[in-house]
Amino acid sequence: MFFHVDESGNTGNNLFDVAQPTLSYGLLSSRSNVDVLGVEIHSAMLASLGVDTLHAAELGVDRIESIAPLLIALHEKMAFNFDYYFIDKPTYALVQFFEAVYDAGLNDAVAWVHYWTPMRFLLIGALSEILNEEFLHKSWSLSIERRIATRLGEVVNLLQDARGRIADSAADARLKEILTDPLDFGIDRPERLDFGASNPKIISPNAVAFQFVVSAMARHVRGAPDGAAVVVTLDHQQQFNTAQLRTYESQRLIAEGFKKAPAEQRDFILNHPLYQHLDREEALASGVPEAAPRIARSVQSIGLQIVDIYLWLANRVIQGADLPAGSADLARRFLSSGMFDGIWMNGMLNRWRAFEAQLPKIEELTPEQMKAAIDSRESHRAHIASLAIGAGE
Repeated sequence: MFFHVDESGNTGNNLFDVAQPTLSYGLLSSRSNVDVLGVEIHSAMLASLGVDTLHAAELGVDRIESIAPLLIALHEKMAFNFDYYFIDKPTYALVQFFEAVYDAGLNDAVAWVHYWTPMRFLLIGALSEILNEEFLHKSWSLSIERRIATRLGEVVNLLQDARGRIADSAADARLKEILTDPLDFGIDRPERLDFGASNPKIISPNAVAFQFVVSAMARHVRGAPDGAAVVVTLDHQQQFNTAQLRTYESQRLIAEGFKKAPAEQRDFILNHPLYQHLDREEALASGVPEAAPRIARSVQSIGLQIVDIYLWLANRVIQGADLPAGSADLARRFLSSGMFDGIWMNGMLNRWRAFEAQLPKIEELTPEQMKAAIDSRESHRAHIASLAIGAGE
C-alpha cells in the first residue's frame, strides 16, 4: 500500500483565523506506486502546463481543468482511493474546553454517563449555544498554556464566567445542573482539571486530525493482501511534521498494546458505548502500519502533487463552489470512494441522534427502569452534596 498525505488550512494553534476556519487532510492511497508508475502521465501534465510541479493553489481552476482528462486517466490507472478529514477549529476549541472540565476521570462532579457515552455530544451541543467566541479564545489560551500553574486564577475566572452564562441561558433546570456542578468542582479545585499542555503542538488541530488519517491508513492496510509493503509519504511541513510523527507512533503503540491486551480488556473497548459505531478491527486500532512515514517535498513526489489537487478540489466542493465539467467529473470519482469525517458540530449531534435512536422511548420504560433512572440521578446528587463544592459562594 502506498499512502500520500497533504493538509490545508494550517494556522497552527490559532483557531480563530476567519480566513481559514477549517483544517483539512487528504489521504491518497493506492496498491501501486504512483511515484513510479505515474511518471508518463505526470510528465504529460507538466509539459501541457509548462511547469515543474503541480500545485493546485498556483494552478487555479482553469489550468486544473485543462489537465482533467490526464488526471482522470491517472486516477483510473492507479485505482486511487481518497479520504477526507477535517476539523472546524472553533468547534475544536469548544471540545477542548469540554475535555478540560468535564472529564469524569478528573472531575468528581461529572457522572460517568455524561462523559463516556454519546451523551457527551449532547452536552457539547448545549454548550455551543451558551459559550461565545470570546469565551473560547480565553479557554483555548489556557488549553495550550505550558505553565498552567501560573494561570489557575484565570481558570477559576473562566469557569465562573461559564457558570454565569449557563445560569442566564434558556437551558432547562436539569441541564443547568449537569453543566454547572462540574464547574463548581473546578472552581474549588482548578488544579484537578485538564487545562495546559506541556507540548501545545500535540493538541493542535493538525496533530489531532492526523489521528483520523492514521486510522484510515489502518483500514486500508486491513483490506490489503497479507504481507503487503506499506509506504507512507507526508508532505514536508516546517512546524508540524514532528507532531505528526509523534501522533503516528502513539497510534502504532496503541494498536500494538491492543494486540497484547487480555481478552477482557479488548472486550471492554468493543462493548464501550463510545465505540459502538466502529467495527471490531477499527475499535482495536488494528492495522496501523509499523514503518514510520517518510517526509518529502511536493516536487519529490507525484503522489503528493496529486493529493494536493484532490484536497484543493474537495475543499472547493465542500464550500459549495462550482467546478467546470472535467474537474467536477474527477471530484465525483475520488469523493465517491473514500471516507468523510472529522470534528464539527453537526457530526457530533448526528452521533448523538444515532445513539438516541437505539434507546427506548420514555413511554416504553417499565416502572423498574424508571425507578433505576431516578435512583441513579438521586445517587449522583447525593454524591455531589458529599463533595461540598461551591461552599464558599
